[in-house]
Amino acid sequence: MDEQQQEQEREWADNPRLDAWISEQRAAFHAHFPPAADDWDFSIESLDRLEAFIRRRFSSSEEIRAERDSGPVGAATWYLGEVHVRTAGAQWQYGAEPDLAAPEHDRPYVTIPYERLDEYPPADDDPAQDGRPLMAPESELRALFLRGPDNHLRDTLAPYHRLRDIEDDAQ
Repeated sequence: MDEQQQEQEREWADNPRLDAWISEQRAAFHAHFPPAADDWDFSIESLDRLEAFIRRRFSSSEEIRAERDSGPVGAATWYLGEVHVRTAGAQWQYGAEPDLAAPEHDRPYVTIPYERLDEYPPADDDPAQDGRPLMAPESELRALFLRGPDNHLRDTLAPYHRLRDIEDDAQ
């Protein structure tokens, strides 16, 4: 990754737009998903509860897309990403300015910080690209309906473990 891309990634990880989005969604989460018996502890297991809520509340990917800026969808998006941040060491990324050329894709996502690039082998399909996991939480919520009942939110954490599996196989 060249220096310009590194700088953009730093800006995308630390900017007022991202900070405001995170703050807004955190507040919305507590409003839509009140704490009860430590259910919302940012554990992998808590993703099963989040998934159950999404599957009960929505019946299709299109419904989630239609409500992408609503409290429940935004809050669930934040929570899913935050589990990645807290359990896998990912960081949030979001453009400092809206992408007017592609507003449909102008959404926050999580990835491993650039400083940990060397922990992940190059991408399988393109060795010139880095292999850090990248996850768009809202897309994964919609994918619950696109990929079918065997797709689960906890599976979104699998790419972070790929490196550990490769290392274990080598030993």
